[in-house]
Amino acid sequence: MKAIQKLKNYILLIIINCFLILPVNVFANSYIDDASFYTVRFRVTVDHPFIEDNAEEEVIKSWTGAGFVVDKTKGLIVTNAHVSGVGNTFIKTAFKGGEFKKSKLIYVDPELDLALIKIDPNLIPSEATEGKLSCDKTIKNGIAVAAYGHPKGLLFSASRGIISKQRFLYGKEVIQTDAAINSGNSGGPLIDLKTGLIVGINKSTIKKSTGIGLAVPSYFLCRIIELYKSNKNPLPMEVPIKFAQDNEKEEHNKVSEFHYNGKILEIGSNLIKVNDLVIKTPADMSYILRGIEGKTKLTFKNKNNEKSYFINLKRKKNSLDRSYINLAGAVISHDNIETISKIRRPFYIHSIVEGSEADIYGIWKDCWIKSVNSIIPKSLEEIYLLTKDKNEIDVITSCYTSRKGFLTLDYFVRLEVEKNKIEYINP
Repeated sequence: MKAIQKLKNYILLIIINCFLILPVNVFANSYIDDASFYTVRFRVTVDHPFIEDNAEEEVIKSWTGAGFVVDKTKGLIVTNAHVSGVGNTFIKTAFKGGEFKKSKLIYVDPELDLALIKIDPNLIPSEATEGKLSCDKTIKNGIAVAAYGHPKGLLFSASRGIISKQRFLYGKEVIQTDAAINSGNSGGPLIDLKTGLIVGINKSTIKKSTGIGLAVPSYFLCRIIELYKSNKNPLPMEVPIKFAQDNEKEEHNKVSEFHYNGKILEIGSNLIKVNDLVIKTPADMSYILRGIEGKTKLTFKNKNNEKSYFINLKRKKNSLDRSYINLAGAVISHDNIETISKIRRPFYIHSIVEGSEADIYGIWKDCWIKSVNSIIPKSLEEIYLLTKDKNEIDVITSCYTSRKGFLTLDYFVRLEVEKNKIEYINP
């Protein structure tokens, strides 16, 4: 009898384990299958790339990637900014089994690697669904996730892993995961396999690493969409603070410089509150400040005391509104550099078309224009007026002596240009 009872208990234990384990796998498979109904493909081309459209030394002219629907009624789709491009892009979107349709870039975040794409809702298949976002700021380490997208051209597929840690890295809040993220995954959803909610937007991997993928936490996207749908500007604020990284303690709020109205007000203190809300990283500051109006309260703490300042902030520039000059193959515009920098580069050379007159005569990417025909220009429009209908143009540029250096050298270039090779684009 005891042997029979032991056998019954053993069988019961097996059954219980099956009920505990199998549903997780069943739900996981279901959530991965569901992703194919809200994930899309992109084809993107750009005629005049900005600096953000560059990959190290390479100027990207066309690429592919993933994204996912967040509002089917409005035709809103999210992806990475490095997938959509930041301005002069032509985007086509395709759902699973469908053809590529024309879409429009409507928002690019200059801080997060995020962008919003709009497609005519009538072009969205009836069977398509919306990806459901997790808006929780805290993500548990160790939860099972799937990175979904089109890795290396393998369409609508997933890789599984766990969330290793939510961390502040390279000045950004990111999710670290060991789920494989490859080219083609970028912009796709990172899915919590327990809930089916999207906890992140696949972003990149750390170069020369194994099993270290990065994603943008979805709570930022929740805030952006909330503001956008409320007809409020979701762009981040421009805050005149530089932070010093303490890698040993993994503390990121140490202030290396806070200046306002031409004066340096804080060095070496910690920024601890924004509008009386406690922050842990600069990402918390950015999140709190999105959508605000009026004065902002910043509270700092050093070894001796706390001190608060009330300051007016302005929003960062929208790259979709960025004017530029196409000077015989050289794209010239402002570079969205922080005002904290002491180097002004309003006429930055973003990219050069290989084989163009600008390329042949020695205009270089990553430099900036100092003068045109012996005149220091005050605006892009003035550069255009100084150069249009000219066959020969004298340009002085400034360039760093090395990519990471601060010493600059100036170069004189005599540029011979065919007529109608100069454009001024003002969106």
